[in-house]
Amino acid sequence: MSDETVRFGVLCSMYQAILRDRTSAKKRKRFRTFLDKVYPSRDYFSAVRLILPSLDRERGTYGLKESTLAVCLVDALGIARDSEDALRLINWRKGGSRAGANAGNFALVAYECIHR
Repeated sequence: MSDETVRFGVLCSMYQAILRDRTSAKKRKRFRTFLDKVYPSRDYFSAVRLILPSLDRERGTYGLKESTLAVCLVDALGIARDSEDALRLINWRKGGSRAGANAGNFALVAYECIHR
């Protein structure tokens, strides 16, 4: 796998595995294994950009806050703007009986809406 073809799922799997590891030594070992297997050329720059985006000074921010991202998701998924899922995404911060337990957590609200 070259630096340009690292599948997003591979990266997500590595993050999930690191979350389950208890000690920092195990986390470091798992991350080292990931780098060695996925980046055999030892060009880790793209991996570090994905892992630490706040430290990437080479390119600017995308300017996508949760509200803009919610509208983009609604449009990209073809969800009617007045549907329950679209309203939950756009109003992800708001609680209430229809908002669900994850109100206030954009990632979890988006997952619930996309998963359906």
